[in-house]
Amino acid sequence: MSTPRIAALAAAVVTAALFVAFGGLGWVLEDGNVEELLTESGALGPAIFIGIMWVTQPFGVPGFVYMVPAGIVWPFPLAVAVSWIGNMGSSYLGFSFARWFARDWVTERIPPRMHVFDQRLAEGGLMPVIALRLVFGQLPPADWLLGVTKISRARFLVGTAIGIVPGAVIAVVAGGGLVRLLFDLPPTARLMAIGAVAVAIPVGVYWWRTRRPGTSGGVEALP
Repeated sequence: MSTPRIAALAAAVVTAALFVAFGGLGWVLEDGNVEELLTESGALGPAIFIGIMWVTQPFGVPGFVYMVPAGIVWPFPLAVAVSWIGNMGSSYLGFSFARWFARDWVTERIPPRMHVFDQRLAEGGLMPVIALRLVFGQLPPADWLLGVTKISRARFLVGTAIGIVPGAVIAVVAGGGLVRLLFDLPPTARLMAIGAVAVAIPVGVYWWRTRRPGTSGGVEALP
């Protein structure tokens, strides 16, 4: 990750921190606006949630962006079920997009670290698909990678259905729980926790990138 990307990540984290600090999270959780939209509207609420996932996630939006709020709004069993359905649909759309419409475009955008699965996916079978999902979860490039391989649609669907379950459960239960815990903290402690995360994420990413094998530990080694 280059320095501009680290700066962009830090800006996103700071924006989220300001959103919480100035009452945005309170508006979501306390005033009942989101709950009214997603729960009191009956089946329409989950349908809206799933539809948004299907429309946006195949084109690069990570699944946890949706699953963490689901864990805040709904009971965990419902949130996991809705997140699983949303991820299955969006994954299939991403898979189809890569296989039939934009093979060259997505191939250029698949992270190199995912290509360690190329040989195993080329050999076919269900386990490589499950393993890919367990490692990379619902990241859209995982859908793209499967789309440009010779994996059959049936194996894609079954492997994805199994492999995304742990990630969905963790994102909903842990993510939603952490946000609830954060909101329960006193305002000062909440701001301190958010500030610590805002600093730790870009610093951690930078440290990890500069100490990978083949780098010199300096900025010049970054791509």
